[in-house]
Amino acid sequence: MSHVDDKVIELARAALSFEYGGEHFFRHAAGMTRNASGKAMFLRLAEEETDRMEDMHLLFSAIIGEEMWQRLSAEEAENAHPSQVVADMEAEVAKRGHSVVADDTQALRLAMELERRFIQLFREIASHTNDPDVIKLAGKIIDGECFQYDNLQAQLDSVLNTGMWLDMPEFRMDGKF
Repeated sequence: MSHVDDKVIELARAALSFEYGGEHFFRHAAGMTRNASGKAMFLRLAEEETDRMEDMHLLFSAIIGEEMWQRLSAEEAENAHPSQVVADMEAEVAKRGHSVVADDTQALRLAMELERRFIQLFREIASHTNDPDVIKLAGKIIDGECFQYDNLQAQLDSVLNTGMWLDMPEFRMDGKF
């Protein structure tokens, strides 16, 4: 395997790790917040995590092949330790000095950090291919993650400025709201 192939496989493993840990992470964040609207939002995000797996399947099987993708996916599913994703995110936020904030804002910051890492990961994946269909699919995933990040940022702004949770997204990036 070439260096690029090794890097793409490393990226696939990282994406799978985030994906398998993501649902658990959002459920953990729902448990961190005391607000009913906040809990509902995090639980909705947990349910949406499964939608991304099909796009990841298409993306990675096009880059590394169906057989390799299936093998990596099975390995990561078997070895998934969702609590490690939670621990990593909490350690990152603590390192940045946000560990003393209230539980609601802590949960939002952790979720934003997870989304930021996922966006960065898929940008890196897109840079390892010249296939326009794969680049387009990576862009679709990135756009979805950016939308979630922006909604989390709006939630954080609302909680910090007014102390109120938004019960639905306040905007869409495509201007349809």
